[in-house]
Amino acid sequence: MNKLTFNGFEFNVIEHSGMQYLTLPEIAAVLYEKEGGAQTDTPLVESRVRKLYQRHADEFRKDMTALIRMQTAGGMQEVRVFSLRGCHLLGMFARTTVAKQFRSWALDVLDAQLNEGKGWQQEFNKAWMEYTSEKAVASLCGKGLRRWRDKSKPLMNRVTSAADKAQILLPL
Repeated sequence: MNKLTFNGFEFNVIEHSGMQYLTLPEIAAVLYEKEGGAQTDTPLVESRVRKLYQRHADEFRKDMTALIRMQTAGGMQEVRVFSLRGCHLLGMFARTTVAKQFRSWALDVLDAQLNEGKGWQQEFNKAWMEYTSEKAVASLCGKGLRRWRDKSKPLMNRVTSAADKAQILLPL
C-alpha cells in the first residue's frame, strides 16, 4: 500500500522499519485544514502538530513515531513521521472539527491491515492440521504409510506456501 486517502487528501506512505508512516506536514495539513478544504498557513499548522506531539511525547511508543532523513522541497532534511497508531494518538490530542473523523479513519485503516493478514494464518493452520493428522494416520498402520507417501508432499507444499506468505506479511 503506497497511498492512503483521507477526505480527498492523498498521503504519501513512508516505509520505515517494515511499517507504514505518514509525515508530520501531511498530518498537519489534514488535521488543521480550514472549512471547505482550504489549507491553512503551512508552517503554522506544522508547528501546532509539532507542539501537540511534544506536549504528549511520553505517550508515544518508539514504534509510533520516528525522525527520518528524507528528500523535501528544501533538500535533505529530518522529518518526523508517525505510524497509523501514532496518527490515531495525534487525532486524540487534536481538538479540531476533523480530528474525530481522522481518528476513526486511522483505526479503520489499521483494522483493514490486520484483517488482511488473517487469511494466511488460517490457511497455514488448516494446512498444518491436515498435514499432522495425515502423518498420525500413516504411523498407525501400514496402509496409511502408502497413503501418507502420496499425500505428504502436496500437504507440505501447502504448509510451506502459507509460511512463505506469513514471512512476507509480518515485519521483522
